[in-house]
Amino acid sequence: MSAVPEPPPPPEAPPATVRVGRIVLGVLVVLVGVGWLLEVLDVADFAWDVILPAALILIGGSLLLSARSATGHGGLITIGIVLTVILVIGSTLDFPFEGGVGQRSYRPIAADQVRAEYRLGIGELTLDLTDAGDVPVGATERVRARVGIGRLLVIVPPGATTRVEARASLGNVQVFGEESSGVGAERLVEPDGGMPVFDLTLSAGVGQVEVRRG
Repeated sequence: MSAVPEPPPPPEAPPATVRVGRIVLGVLVVLVGVGWLLEVLDVADFAWDVILPAALILIGGSLLLSARSATGHGGLITIGIVLTVILVIGSTLDFPFEGGVGQRSYRPIAADQVRAEYRLGIGELTLDLTDAGDVPVGATERVRARVGIGRLLVIVPPGATTRVEARASLGNVQVFGEESSGVGAERLVEPDGGMPVFDLTLSAGVGQVEVRRG
């Protein structure tokens, strides 16, 4: 009786392939989540103007490393396109990436509580300076406020001498009832005489800037 041939050994399992795309997407989600949380809790201002270009470089590098892979890269390519559009808009329209998202309202009760700068990425930012008019005689409180996309409203005390330089890359600017709209809308209001109590430099990428008296 002839011997029964032994069955061939099972084929070796193919090496596990690391899905670079999933790793990159996971890293990006973690970065955006941490940044958003820090902004919402007002713990720190996340450097979106650095993170977004770095994320675009990371996506490009991962696409190069996995170019020979048979797996699709549609998700990475889509995210890369979105980031590119955001960066182009930001560089063209003076869009401040940092500052967070949502509705922010500030009402300092004294001049020494007024910050030098206020920022918001997307949403509505209100700065009420009505109770902060106790600026020492001969001094000027210089304030810079920026909104990327949305509305910026600044309210100044009724009798405070104020200098305003306001600009919207695309949108509407209203300063003490005077209005300008369109691309590169801007208004400059110089005080008639004397040292201004408030010197405001205001800007919006896309949206509205309004200054009025309380």
